[in-house]
Amino acid sequence: VYERVFIVKLLMDKKDPNRVAGAVGFSVREPKYYIFKAKAVILATGGATLLFRPRSVGEAAGRTWYAIFDTGSGYAMGIWAGAMLTQFEHRFIPFRFKDGYGPVGAWFLFFKCKAKNAYGEEYIVTRKAELENYKPYGLATPTPTPLRNHQVMLEIMEGKHPIYMHTEEAMRELAGGDKKKLKHIYDEAFEDFLDMTVSQALLWAAQNIDPQEMPSEAMPAEPYIMGSHSGEAGFWVCGPSDLMPEEYAKFFPLRYNRMTTVKGLFAVGDCAGANPHKFSSGSFTEGRIAAKAAVRYVVEQKPDVEVDMKEAEEFKKKVFQPMVTFMENQKLSTDETVNPNYILPWQGLVRLQKIMDEYAAGIATMYKTNEKLLQRALELLQFLKEDLEKLAARDLHELMRAWELVHRVWTAEAHVRHILERKETRWPGYYYRTDYPELNDNEWKCFLCSKYDAKTGKWTFEKVPYVQVIEWKY
Repeated sequence: VYERVFIVKLLMDKKDPNRVAGAVGFSVREPKYYIFKAKAVILATGGATLLFRPRSVGEAAGRTWYAIFDTGSGYAMGIWAGAMLTQFEHRFIPFRFKDGYGPVGAWFLFFKCKAKNAYGEEYIVTRKAELENYKPYGLATPTPTPLRNHQVMLEIMEGKHPIYMHTEEAMRELAGGDKKKLKHIYDEAFEDFLDMTVSQALLWAAQNIDPQEMPSEAMPAEPYIMGSHSGEAGFWVCGPSDLMPEEYAKFFPLRYNRMTTVKGLFAVGDCAGANPHKFSSGSFTEGRIAAKAAVRYVVEQKPDVEVDMKEAEEFKKKVFQPMVTFMENQKLSTDETVNPNYILPWQGLVRLQKIMDEYAAGIATMYKTNEKLLQRALELLQFLKEDLEKLAARDLHELMRAWELVHRVWTAEAHVRHILERKETRWPGYYYRTDYPELNDNEWKCFLCSKYDAKTGKWTFEKVPYVQVIEWKY
């Protein structure tokens, strides 16, 4: 086991460019470069956060719902390797306790908590008719997450916010006037809740909020890219060979569960697309499935991979270039954070977040975008990618931040390209195409897949038909 090693890029087989052969990375503790040879590789690097400007900024920066160490690294490395993406236009917008990002699901499901607008109206009741516009999905029980978000966003767009979680009412109603039972409900509710978001207690204290006596604000958060929770962005992976329809199986000449379209490269959890709601236990299980399949692949296929050592060694210079850039230029200014010849990772990250927030359906536009905005986003992302060649790192930790930024930018570009390609609003409440505001099942009830060609720099897209594998009634 190699710890404290940041993997930057996958290596491809010298004899077969569509077969993975290993990876390269560097130590974040000492100046070491690693070249790994591998017959199979599993991407289990999580999703992508901080692509968009978060609601928590300034001294609260880093307070997000999803883990900030999910940097899109697996996505970027798989994209460079030529693995097919699917549903990468999808994102998750969690509706959470405002600023503390505490979860609302337990309050809704277990404690029957009601969310109301600023005027005391229960919006899921007053906005129920809105679900009729999204048949048959809007008639499902429970209501799909994006449509619940959509109801909230309509309230906000019409100026009926703040939105409040009435925890005080929920607990009193459950107790039914029994003080002993009420005390038990308090203890159970807040112990479980604060286990998931400890810092919410600090926010309540700072704002003089007693959740036993008064409501708390709730708000949709910034977008996150993922394939596990209520998200389905990731790589197009092989399913179980005995259940997989031919429409999907044709992409996988070698049938190994959770293998991508690149031979020997597997993806799990957030990295595996088109199968959401895995959560923690599902992602763990998917990891076991992929691990067993990877072993079977190695045993049965006996891949005799060959790493191009010249290429791997040449990439070493590129990996450490940000540190060289800093050393060569640091004396050109009296403040090392301001320099005409380089940018630091945090400066690039802020720039990325501004682009995504303002053009790619972030909180600045209330999750709305259109073709012209998305095209402008791609133009600005291209400028940013060019400037990534001038990234500087003052130490190994900042070198890691530099490569995290590179991975985030490529993930962001893939997300923008997918939103641009899907000409409909399939997930109102996650994002809105104002130029294509309707859900269009006739043309877009399908998986949208894409592939990047590293040699040409071109992206190609393909619609893959949705095949009903399991019988489902709304």
